[in-house]
Amino acid sequence: MIRRAILADDPMAYNIKMANKFGSYYHVSFGPIARLTIDDPLLIQGVLKTNARAYHKSNLMQLILGSLISNENLLMSEDNIHAQHRRLISPAFQHQNINSMTSLMVDITTELINKWSSSMNNENNTLTIDIHKEMARLTLDIVTGCVFGSGMMKNEHIREIIHEGVTTTLKDVEQRTFNMIGIIPIINQLPLPSKRRIEKSKRNVKLAVQHIIDERKRGLTKSACKGPDLLDLLLSAHGNDKINKFSDEELFQEALTFVLAGHETTATLMTWTLYNLASNPDVCHRLEEEIDSVLNDNEEITISTISLLTYTECVLKESLRLHQPAAAIIRTAVEDNTLIAGDGKHIHIKKGTDIMINLYMLHHSDKYWTEPFKFDPSRFDERHVDIWLPFSSGPRSCIGQNFAMLEAKIMLAMIIKRFRFELVPGQKHVPDIAVTIRPKYGMWMKVSPR
Repeated sequence: MIRRAILADDPMAYNIKMANKFGSYYHVSFGPIARLTIDDPLLIQGVLKTNARAYHKSNLMQLILGSLISNENLLMSEDNIHAQHRRLISPAFQHQNINSMTSLMVDITTELINKWSSSMNNENNTLTIDIHKEMARLTLDIVTGCVFGSGMMKNEHIREIIHEGVTTTLKDVEQRTFNMIGIIPIINQLPLPSKRRIEKSKRNVKLAVQHIIDERKRGLTKSACKGPDLLDLLLSAHGNDKINKFSDEELFQEALTFVLAGHETTATLMTWTLYNLASNPDVCHRLEEEIDSVLNDNEEITISTISLLTYTECVLKESLRLHQPAAAIIRTAVEDNTLIAGDGKHIHIKKGTDIMINLYMLHHSDKYWTEPFKFDPSRFDERHVDIWLPFSSGPRSCIGQNFAMLEAKIMLAMIIKRFRFELVPGQKHVPDIAVTIRPKYGMWMKVSPR
């Protein structure tokens, strides 16, 4: 089933076909592994919240993500280790710390805006670009700046090593997943060219990141934000106390995890948001009106300014519903347990069973959403508890979701303030199941000044 979905020209259409045929929960087999696929909200909350300790990340996800990072971090750890890491990291994502990063996000976005403006020297005063590549570079610049500060911003050599390493590794991991190499344990360990490239990139990135950490410890670099950056905050939780502090390796892994998890997901969100706006001019016009009324060219963009962009936030939330970064969350039962479905049925889950939470169908089912395939940001004037889960839910929900939403609001508001976007005709806009659900063939757009 997974391979069919990956290889399908439109994997989301295949997803819908399966759900329409079998309903909100159904069993499938993946070789010797039993799998329950669900989009029933009550079942989902059972896995993510009520019975959360009965489920771990699946072996499949460990194989895929294990190619990028180790198990010694918040994303991959389980049970008590996960709880310890979350407790140590949570202070870094308090509102006052995230808000202090606003000015750096604004500055880096301004650099991209100026680059686009200076490139519009042709007769039509337009620029034709693959918007996903542009957004991937922008989000990587922002997240690495907010994590590593001046040690990253002022050292172009280190910057390129990390950018190249992250980009190359993600590309190779996605290709190995597509070819099934990365999800078959025996083949995954073979020293194939892609495996060697990944290991080389990881070594280069580790040396570069360790250099930045060492310089910060010696006081040679500092935060580029108005307050502490993520590295400062992680270092405050670093020491020899294994219970209350991070080891050197854990510190490195947490910093790298935030870069990997926080860059591609937000780039994908921005890409699909600009696609949705280019495809829905009425929505774009309303968004422009809000942004023009809030952002003043002569005033500094602050967290107070950003908080006024309520419709902008609705636009981003609707994009996350239609084009969530991940199609599914996969968990494996580590003990027998019972889940209760929305229809009242009790489902006994045996230890070793995989649960695939079908986020795509949860976000596109007419059981939960009116006109689910329509891009309608106004639906988020109301809250949608338990049926909108782009950041997951429960004790393993995304710890960086407030950072991601602030970053996306700043980027979108500043870009829409200055530019209009038109899709280049003749493209196929097919979602591709990779590390995130990105456009399979890129997203080419004509950019022009407003």
